[in-house]
Amino acid sequence: MKKIICFCLTLLFIGEVFGEDKIVAVVNDVPLKETQLQGVMNEMLPRTFYHRTVTPEKIAEIRKKALDELIKRELYYQEAKRTGLRVERSEINEGLETIKKRFKSKKEYREALKQAGISEDDLRKDIERNLLIQKFYQKEVIDKSMVSDEYLKDYYEKNKKDFLRPEAVHIRHILIKVDPSSSSEEKNKKKETAQDILKRLRSGEDFAELAYKYSDDDWRVKGGDLGLLHRGRLLPELEEAAFKMKPGEISDLIETIYGYHIIKLEEKLPPTQFSFEEIKDKLRKEIEEKRRKDIEDHLLKSLKEKAKVEVRE
Repeated sequence: MKKIICFCLTLLFIGEVFGEDKIVAVVNDVPLKETQLQGVMNEMLPRTFYHRTVTPEKIAEIRKKALDELIKRELYYQEAKRTGLRVERSEINEGLETIKKRFKSKKEYREALKQAGISEDDLRKDIERNLLIQKFYQKEVIDKSMVSDEYLKDYYEKNKKDFLRPEAVHIRHILIKVDPSSSSEEKNKKKETAQDILKRLRSGEDFAELAYKYSDDDWRVKGGDLGLLHRGRLLPELEEAAFKMKPGEISDLIETIYGYHIIKLEEKLPPTQFSFEEIKDKLRKEIEEKRRKDIEDHLLKSLKEKAKVEVRE
């Protein structure tokens, strides 16, 4: 309902903008107008942004997408009527009351209708039309894309290898930063500082305290604790060292473009299997989104093949 109301509200405010409500497309002999197109464009990008940072190229891109969307909605509307879908009067009344509540007074609402050049009956027809489109989409796309718990469970069992929590390491980190433009002498001084810290760590001083005192990164306030990290989350040089270390072990100096690093491996977690309950909701969302896209693509292709669509842009 929310999108439908938003679209109908948009129509109330753009009618006065265009002197000539030109035809932008024809779908099975039904003309689609500029005001309708502008309504969809306003859903995608409110007109308040048009004259700010949005480039003409971006507006042209949005206009093309909006025209495709407008044509799609008309095809859905026509098919909904052909297959006998109906909207109850109570649903239209509910939509109309929702729109009216967006205005401060009846006078403001009537003035909006007047400026848009439409009557309340016209608005009712727009609401009915868009509710039909919504019902058609729900019936033909959303409902058909839904999967049961049994389907998800079967999918999970057949693809368990895809639901592994990857190996992870819990490390602490100290960075002695070196500016790339530093002289050899400055670089050597930084290296000596890092070597001295490493020596103190190896002699038993607390890693967290030394990280807080000397590290040149944002994690110093946490005692250098980077938390649990999977592969791909660290610099390659640090990752290579970390995943080879044993818990409690402190690395040698590791040099990168940022300077000298020292890491301590606190914990290493092997790959573990996610349970069905842990991934069920995420899996449902991924599968249903893919099914929804496939179903809608096929439906739209089928409707376009049977229709006569003429774009007049």
